[in-house]
Amino acid sequence: MDHDAGAPAQEAATSRFPLSLGSQRALQITLGLFWIADAALQFQPYMFGQGFVDTFILNNVHGQPFVLGDLITHVGNFVAPDIAVWNTFFALIQLGIGVGLLFRRTVRPALVVSFGWVVGIWVIGEGMGMILTGTASALTGAPGSVLLYGVLGLMAWPRPPRRDVDWSDRPVGIASSAAAQGLGRSITPLAVWAGYWSLAAVLFVFPDNRTRTSLSSAIVGMAPGQPGWFSHFLTSLGNQFSTTGTQTAWVLAAVSLVIGLGPLVARRPGWFLLGGALFSLLLWIAGQGLVGNIFTTPVTDPNTGPLVIVLAAAMVPTVRAPREWRAPAAELVRRAPAAAALGVAGLGAALALSASYPAPAAESTGTAMAGMVMGGGTGGTGGTAGAASQSATADTCVPHQVGLKIAGLDLANTPYMVMGGTSGMDMNGADASAAAGFNTTKPNWHYTGPALPQAEAQALLADGNNGPIDIHMAESGCAARLTSAEDIGAQQYVQATSAAVARLATPAEAVAAGYVPASPTNYPVVAYVNPAVVAANAAARRTLDPQHIDGLVYATTPSGGEVLAGAMYILPATETKIPMPYGALVQWHRRTQVCGTGTTSPAMPLAITGYPPCPAGSTIAPTPYVSMVWQVPVAGGPLAIQPPDIQIVEAAIMAAGGT
Repeated sequence: MDHDAGAPAQEAATSRFPLSLGSQRALQITLGLFWIADAALQFQPYMFGQGFVDTFILNNVHGQPFVLGDLITHVGNFVAPDIAVWNTFFALIQLGIGVGLLFRRTVRPALVVSFGWVVGIWVIGEGMGMILTGTASALTGAPGSVLLYGVLGLMAWPRPPRRDVDWSDRPVGIASSAAAQGLGRSITPLAVWAGYWSLAAVLFVFPDNRTRTSLSSAIVGMAPGQPGWFSHFLTSLGNQFSTTGTQTAWVLAAVSLVIGLGPLVARRPGWFLLGGALFSLLLWIAGQGLVGNIFTTPVTDPNTGPLVIVLAAAMVPTVRAPREWRAPAAELVRRAPAAAALGVAGLGAALALSASYPAPAAESTGTAMAGMVMGGGTGGTGGTAGAASQSATADTCVPHQVGLKIAGLDLANTPYMVMGGTSGMDMNGADASAAAGFNTTKPNWHYTGPALPQAEAQALLADGNNGPIDIHMAESGCAARLTSAEDIGAQQYVQATSAAVARLATPAEAVAAGYVPASPTNYPVVAYVNPAVVAANAAARRTLDPQHIDGLVYATTPSGGEVLAGAMYILPATETKIPMPYGALVQWHRRTQVCGTGTTSPAMPLAITGYPPCPAGSTIAPTPYVSMVWQVPVAGGPLAIQPPDIQIVEAAIMAAGGT
């Protein structure tokens, strides 16, 4: 990075290392273009509706400390009624920042605004990168892209050249780079680079990130909705790590540490910067869905991968350091030994604490790939569906939001639920296919039928992943402890519902009874709704009545058979409170990533026209809240929230005898 006071400046040579921005002005323009791109993404139609609030604000609540979760909830509820106005304001701010960075005279005002915006968005819009939840991973974008906008802004802050040169300002090595011309000179980019990759190492060995299948699940989980070639690539790549997640997590952590600490000790930091850029590119492709997952759902930014690449390019030295150069780490030890010791101790403690905490028995992502055939392979089996079954008589809840002093069940705004633990039922994490059915899950659920055709499996994964971003729960937080009456009542409710729909085994019988399709009939999973029943239930403010079932779900097997997969209750618009007569056993959810015309009626509140990207004449339109009673053996039991569509079809095949 720098040379000593006595080193002859003429020994320094111009660096010819590739991947260099070259000047601070280039950094400012690049950063401005990123802000403008973010503004364009903010102007997407989806961002002007409730889906933006649910997906990008309220979705950050889960798992947060109570104070932070409460703050995010209040902000989300505050902007929700006028989200179209607020979103226009959000987009214009980002556009103003970006345009301001393109002109020299407005760089400073634009950066000042960006710093305040970064703080607010990182806390509210990114939930502080979800670091405090214990589930964040650098693979999927932690600690959040907006934080990188802020630190790049520090490096882009224009400052006149300084005449007094000390160890951190000599124009060689990192100190000669574009990133070293802003606030903090070369100290800022070195601290940011080392800090980012050190944090990445810590996150890689978080308990939830070092289970046997966590890495595979994270990669495969990005496949649904992607273009066919990319979905196939992600699935194949993820399957390579299907049993080596623990070992790979340690390898990723070690690589991160080498990349992050290399520029602190190496005279030629370019190779570490190049390694970091390539590593970030791989993480961006494998765990961040490429272009910030823009192929599958609306996004607000391209995620962290490209920004780390920009950081690396901005840190490339324009002048090589001479042989007499002193490493920044050595200089720090010489000038501030206490600070150096504190940094090393802090990093070591963070790694030790993260690595020593026991990893869960199963990963916290879905196993929707069960039975899918890729590239002519044979069908696999479904993965672990969660922790072992757990009784509902536990006395305490392990709150997903620390600070909620209520005994019972902890309900998250996600379909990924599992019963586990010794001090209560924490219904957070685990697997969409292991949602709460009668207080138990099937930890070894797997598909036993023939492999699905590849094209059908691809379509089911693309349009029916039903992950956290696709599902919004009506209730979250700690619920009251279940009573025996609620347990018995739920069993009777399932039995009565199943008996009532037994006469409607086929779509033809449903149509004869007044049900009409409410979703595309050329898709393997089709919803039917009875407008007369829906209208009557709304008028009577009645729901969860087995004598008045609003809807049905049918699954078509590869052989052409049509199987009644589930009964569906629709929450009437006239209901002002969420009815939960059976406690947390019967819950309400809605799908947020489906298309509709936006012209539903009280008698036909569910009208799905397709799946993103929405066809012409439709847009993202969340469904009403529904509650299901499954008639096929999905992993979570009859009261599971919303398994992936591929598992619904697989369960239908098994119910039909494997055809």
